[in-house]
Amino acid sequence: MPEISVLMLAYNTEKYIDQAIRSILNQSFGDFELLIYNDGSTDKTAQIIKSFSDDRIRFIDSEINRGLSYARMLSLQEAGCKYVAILDSDDIAMPHRLKLQYEFMERNPSIALCGGNAVEIDENGVLKKGLIHKKFKPHDLKTLLFFKNIFINSSVMYRREIAVDLGGYKDMAPVEDYDLFVRIADKYDIHTFNEALVYYRIHNNNISKTKYDLAVTRLKEVKNLQLGMLGVDIGEFGDMFNAFLSWEIEKFSVERFFAFLLELKRKNRQYAKFPIVGFEKRLYAFWYDLAMNKVGKRNALPYLLDKSLFQMRLLSWKQSRRILKLTLKSLIKR
Repeated sequence: MPEISVLMLAYNTEKYIDQAIRSILNQSFGDFELLIYNDGSTDKTAQIIKSFSDDRIRFIDSEINRGLSYARMLSLQEAGCKYVAILDSDDIAMPHRLKLQYEFMERNPSIALCGGNAVEIDENGVLKKGLIHKKFKPHDLKTLLFFKNIFINSSVMYRREIAVDLGGYKDMAPVEDYDLFVRIADKYDIHTFNEALVYYRIHNNNISKTKYDLAVTRLKEVKNLQLGMLGVDIGEFGDMFNAFLSWEIEKFSVERFFAFLLELKRKNRQYAKFPIVGFEKRLYAFWYDLAMNKVGKRNALPYLLDKSLFQMRLLSWKQSRRILKLTLKSLIKR
C-alpha cells in the first residue's frame, strides 16, 4: 500500500484535468496512489482520465452526479493510505509538494493536518497575482482558523485515520473542507507552509462562486460548531458571530457586539482553546474597527480604552498612533 492517497474529484473539468493529473504523476515523491472520482461529468472528463495508463491511477467513474459531499466522503472511504492529499481537478500541484508535506508529517507526528500557500492563476493558466495569503505564524494558526478558513483545499494533507475517526466529510458542501479542518484542529495540531505548493485556478465555474448562497448557510453552521467548541451559547450569540464575520455591523448595537467579544474572551480564558494574546488581538482589532465605524472617530475614544478589551500589548502600531492622537485631541479640548 502506498503512503499517500491523492484524492481528485472531477466534474466537467475537461479543460483542466489533464494538467492536474500530470502534476501529480510528475511528483518528485512517487509512493502514492491517485484516486480520481468522476462525479457524473457530461463532457470529455472521463475520456481524458482513461487516456492515462499509469498504474498509480485508480479511477472511480460515476454516471450520476451525486454532489461534492458524497464524492469527498466516498473518496476518503476508498483511500487506504496513511496520508490523504487533496488536489482539485482544476488546480496544479508543484513538483515537490508531496515530498515536502510527507517528510514534514513523518517528522512531526503530532500534526494531523498540513496545508500550504498557493499562486493564483486564471482559466488559461496565466498568473493573476502573487501568493494567495500572507505568511502565517505557527502559533496563530488555530486562532486564524476560528475566524476564517486559512487552508487552501488543494494544498492540504492529513492523516487519514484521524479524519475518519472524526466522521470524515459531512453533508456541508461547499464548505465541507472547512468543516473537517475545524474538527481536526479542535483535537490535534495543525500546520501550513508559507511557500506555495499549488497553483490555484480561479474561473467562472468555481464552486465557491456558483453556490455562494448555500456556502453562506453552511458557513453559519460551521461558525456555530466553533462557538459550541468554545462553550459559547449559540442561541444567544450565533447570529452575532455571523454578523461579526460578514461585517454586518448595522444588525446589532455596539453594546451587543461588545458583550459578544467579552464572551469570546471569557470563554477562551476559561477553556484555553487559543493562545490568549493572539486571540485577544483579533478581538480588539474588530472592536477598534467597530468603534471607529459605528460610533465615529469623535466619540470612539472611551470605547477604545475600555479596559475590558483594551491592553497596550494588543495594539498594532497604527492603532496605537490613532488612539494617541484621539487622546491628545480630547485633552486639548478640555
